[in-house]
Amino acid sequence: MNAYKYHYRHRQSGDAPIIVIPSALQYVEQMAACHQAAYGYSAADADGCDECLTAEKYLQHLAIFPEGQFIALDTAADRVVGVTTSLRMNLDIARPFLGSWTESTGGG
Repeated sequence: MNAYKYHYRHRQSGDAPIIVIPSALQYVEQMAACHQAAYGYSAADADGCDECLTAEKYLQHLAIFPEGQFIALDTAADRVVGVTTSLRMNLDIARPFLGSWTESTGGG
């Protein structure tokens, strides 16, 4: 499926307290904070950590694959409460690539 062929259609009711929407540049700091909370590391720990996601790495994700990233947004507080971090790649079942996230993405 090529996501560029399909325009995002808002499918949620207007009164939902939490909505899932495509990620956006204005939320990268909150996306990083959400990832840190989920995986138990601090912003300071992210320095020098290949597997830790930072706002800069989320900016890179959005630049390379904007249609593949989503957030759960608390609409009352305009606060990110969930985030996806995804990667699409061709997979050869006969020779699966079992590298780390950093290896798979060329640095996160």
